[in-house]
Amino acid sequence: MHQRTYKLLQISAVVLSTTLLFACGGGGSSSNKTQKPDNTITTKTCAGVNLNDSYNCIRVDSRDSLAFVPSTISAETSIAIFLHGAPGSPSKVMNIFDAENLANSYDMIALGPKGNASDYEWDSQNIDANNTNLDINYLVKLIDEVRANYNLSSEKVYVFGYSAGGFMAYKLACKVPESITAIVSLAGQYRGDLDACPTSTPMNIHHLHSPFDKDVPYGGRAFGEIASVDDTIALWAIKNGCSDEIISTEGAGITQSSAKTTTNLYQGCTHQLGLSIMETVEHEDNYQADKLLDTFKHLLR
Repeated sequence: MHQRTYKLLQISAVVLSTTLLFACGGGGSSSNKTQKPDNTITTKTCAGVNLNDSYNCIRVDSRDSLAFVPSTISAETSIAIFLHGAPGSPSKVMNIFDAENLANSYDMIALGPKGNASDYEWDSQNIDANNTNLDINYLVKLIDEVRANYNLSSEKVYVFGYSAGGFMAYKLACKVPESITAIVSLAGQYRGDLDACPTSTPMNIHHLHSPFDKDVPYGGRAFGEIASVDDTIALWAIKNGCSDEIISTEGAGITQSSAKTTTNLYQGCTHQLGLSIMETVEHEDNYQADKLLDTFKHLLR
């Protein structure tokens, strides 16, 4: 009787210690995972979602960020930040762009930070030249934290924004262009006063949008002070010193139901500027990550 009780206590101790090893933000070796009892269920959570073993959780300023780190990295590994829409989640925008594939293919650590839970999720409106921004401070600190944690010397940072995340990507381009290598915005243009982006620093940009988008119209809207796509691109054509020449090409549709995508690449620019116009694509749609990548992969070389 006493021997059986002792064995039960041993099993309970193993279950408890294994569960603690795999709490959010923690980790363990593959040998620990294989030794975990079959009846033990553990869950790591981050930014409100369950994590699989491929993801870590990075907390900065009491805010979570999903982090996918390739199996092999070096000091030259770059950082990719995926900014979600409103409402939205880091996992959603990372799935749209297939963050894991980008990270593995282009030697990146992929980050999916959580927004601030406001109506637009990010403080993305450009109000004046000097307004401070807690979201900008947080994202810059997140970049610094990841560089320090993984001993990265590369200064390359790519920002991928969807919808309201695209609004925020453009604000980063305005406020901290020295911290960003390029932005890719899907269905989210500049937001706020165009004169509130006084920086003369050029930026590598690729924008994707559909004239059929009703949630974030191509022509912009007064509510939320969302600029038109044309005004957004014109603003950076000036900052990038582009000429009037544009090279247009037609590619496959971004969704299975879309017939084509027309991509305009602006010429004579100090930094690359591109606009892909998606035919018959809704704001919320079944985007194909490989077709999205075809439009902007020139920025990642």
